[in-house]
Amino acid sequence: MDIRQIDLNLLHVFDALYRERQVTRAGRALGLSQSAVSNALARLRQHMGDDLFVRTPTGMVPTAVADTMARPLQGALDQVRAALAARQPFLPCEARDAITVGLSDHAEFVLGPPLVAALRAEAPGLSLVLRHADKDNALPGLESGLLDLALGMLPDPPAHMTRQMLVRDGLAVLMRPGHPALDAPWTLETYLAYPHLLVSATASKVGAVDRMLETVGRQRTLAVVASHLLAAAPMLRDSDLFCTMPARVAHPLAAAFGLVVLPLPPDMPVSDRPVGDRPAGDKPAGGMRLSMVWHRRLDSHPAHAWLRRRVAEVARSLPPVPGVAGGGADTTAA
Repeated sequence: MDIRQIDLNLLHVFDALYRERQVTRAGRALGLSQSAVSNALARLRQHMGDDLFVRTPTGMVPTAVADTMARPLQGALDQVRAALAARQPFLPCEARDAITVGLSDHAEFVLGPPLVAALRAEAPGLSLVLRHADKDNALPGLESGLLDLALGMLPDPPAHMTRQMLVRDGLAVLMRPGHPALDAPWTLETYLAYPHLLVSATASKVGAVDRMLETVGRQRTLAVVASHLLAAAPMLRDSDLFCTMPARVAHPLAAAFGLVVLPLPPDMPVSDRPVGDRPAGDKPAGGMRLSMVWHRRLDSHPAHAWLRRRVAEVARSLPPVPGVAGGGADTTAA
């Protein structure tokens, strides 16, 4: 196809539809009406000889042809945007950029509120979309352009992405007041004597604690798997379940829901090396690090670079939490 035969503005519509998966949201991101986006999609379909997106109850699902087009087009558009933006100073107070950040449940709870507050104060015109991301879908989301930035306990990225460590966290155990375990010595035996609730966005039945216990041939009784950290608190109030979760989440939940939070038992088998920073085969860890990952094609994008600096500043400003060595943040690059 001769590129001169296609209106290049249609590629912006394709990019927005691929990112948002809804005509209304794509139009909002582009400043266009729903009918204008639908008309542009009709023209694109005619040019490409393919539906490109199929309407479903959950949104617009890209076809195989759209998936093939998306990555090179998004890379090209990002480079054009960066080239144009590089010639202009970035002024947060005047920014009208749209940025999509993927966060794990843990990262959204810890970093989401102070980050949103900072951005609303400094860049109120910035459009921020927060999507769920985890160790399985964060890097593919950055690769495809669905995500501009990812925050969470993330795996080592490929060479064309950058990871920056942000926040140290530890593990803590949440339970109801009056739990019978509070009248016993806080040991591994007490910890294993009661059923547990595991929070897993992917419905996994194996968490960091299970990998720790495996190193000494022990196993806990897993009674419930929940999908969100916030849902765990009310479940604990009316049961004898334990829930082991990040300390930076456990302490606020304990205060909000009237629960009791304890550190891991002192005889729990743990490693000194935090999760997300250990070689393959190393002993599972009792600590963890939230990190920030982005694609290097956005390294010089002014709005993106400013956002990365702001995320790092927010991480450094977090108050210390009991049981988390080193206090606030660890903003070293990886």
